[in-house]
Amino acid sequence: MTPTGGKVIAFLGPDGAGKSTILQLVQTGLTERGTDFSYYYFAPGFLKRYRPKAGATVTTRPHEGRQYGPLLVLAKILLMLFEFRCGIARLRRQPRLALFDRYILDLLVDPRRYRMGHLRWWMRALLRLAPQPDLLVILSAPAALIQARKQEVAPEETARQVAAYEALAHRGGPALVVHNTGTPEAAAAVVLARLEALA
Repeated sequence: MTPTGGKVIAFLGPDGAGKSTILQLVQTGLTERGTDFSYYYFAPGFLKRYRPKAGATVTTRPHEGRQYGPLLVLAKILLMLFEFRCGIARLRRQPRLALFDRYILDLLVDPRRYRMGHLRWWMRALLRLAPQPDLLVILSAPAALIQARKQEVAPEETARQVAAYEALAHRGGPALVVHNTGTPEAAAAVVLARLEALA
C-alpha cells in the first residue's frame, strides 16, 4: 500500500543531521513502490521568487551576512505566509506526495538562516498562520555527531538546534523524530514505514 496523494511531508533538522541523504533514499524507496511524489526545497514555488534558480549554490555558512530589521522581517514573513498558504493549498489538490527539504517552520528554530535575527514573540504568533504539514519529520542526532559531519555553526548552536527541532515534534500535529545515528538506509526505512501508515 502506498500513501494517498495530496499530503505534505516536511523534513527538518540541523545541518549535518542527514536530511539530503535520507530524502534521496526516501525518494528512491517511493519510486520503487510506485508512489507519485514531488520534491521542494523550503517553499512550494507558488511565487516566482520561491522557485528553484539555475546555478544556485549550497549554503555553507548560514549565519553570515546582514540580518534584517523588524520591518523587513515582517514583510518577509507576510510574503512567506502568502507563498505557503497559496502554494500548499494547490499541492493538496494534486494526487501526489509533496516532500519538503526544510519548510516555513524552520523559522521557529533558525531565523538567523533567513536573515531574521532572533525569534520574536510576534514572529512566533504570525507563524501560527502557516499551513501545517501532514507529517513533520525531524531528523536528529547527538550534537557531537552532527559536528563531526558538518561544522557550519558553532557546537553550542548545533546543540541548541537539536533540542529546538525535537521540541517542534511536540507542538501538535503528526510528527516523527528519527535519530540518524546508524546507517542512512535504516533511518530512511523508518520514514518510509511511517509514510505507508498515511495511506
